[in-house]
Amino acid sequence: MNDKLSKFVNTIAKLRSPDGCPWDKEQDHNSLKRYLLEEAYEVLEAIDSNDPNQLKEELGDLLLQVVLHAQIAKDNGEFDIQNIAEAIDNKMINRHPHVFGDSKVNSAKDVVTQWEKLKEEEAAAANQHNKSTRSASIVDRVPKTFPALLKALKVSEAAVSVGFEWSNEEEVWQQIYSELNELKDSIEKKHTKEEIELEIGDVLFSLVNLARWHKLNPEDCLSATISKFQKRFASMEDHAQKQLSELSKSEWAGLWQKAKTIEGE
Repeated sequence: MNDKLSKFVNTIAKLRSPDGCPWDKEQDHNSLKRYLLEEAYEVLEAIDSNDPNQLKEELGDLLLQVVLHAQIAKDNGEFDIQNIAEAIDNKMINRHPHVFGDSKVNSAKDVVTQWEKLKEEEAAAANQHNKSTRSASIVDRVPKTFPALLKALKVSEAAVSVGFEWSNEEEVWQQIYSELNELKDSIEKKHTKEEIELEIGDVLFSLVNLARWHKLNPEDCLSATISKFQKRFASMEDHAQKQLSELSKSEWAGLWQKAKTIEGE
């Protein structure tokens, strides 16, 4: 193991030891779940900032979570960081036969198709080993805890990987228009909250598919729009001559247009 990485692993082991840190000793996989998620999102924010130093720091915080979980598992007699490294190394070698074997691919798309096929074969082998386990659908393999937009994208990509796809983009648009009409009809007919909720979900899922069709991540799309809105709203607050709650509709509109102009749009 690399000396610096080994030193860090030993540091975490010390924190978890009998004479270590009371907080670290109390943690388990469940108690650390929230921190793992938070650190992953902070890595994403660092990537968006284009700041290498910030990214290095946030990746370190994320690595801390991985090493902590590995140490907890080691303390429980289950596995350690070496087992994790070995397992992911084997997976990457097995999933890249075009690099480490004799398989041939012609594009990144071929790599993704091959990756999904190998995942299916691995899952089938695992199910064969444990026949009491029901064979999971390819769309069931997406983690349930993913944010909804990302989960929708991954489920959609999984379905597409086995051929469940529209023939052209116009069909995607037709689906969006159809779902919008159904949502409008559901609202006009005053359907139940649950029914309207599902119709809104159908619209969102259709838009996720449109994003996927253009090789865009819907999480990134929505995050960019949220950031744009935040900047414009903050600009409105800066230029308002009185409290925003006291503005008329026309004053709101004027400030909004001014904020857009400041952004150069």
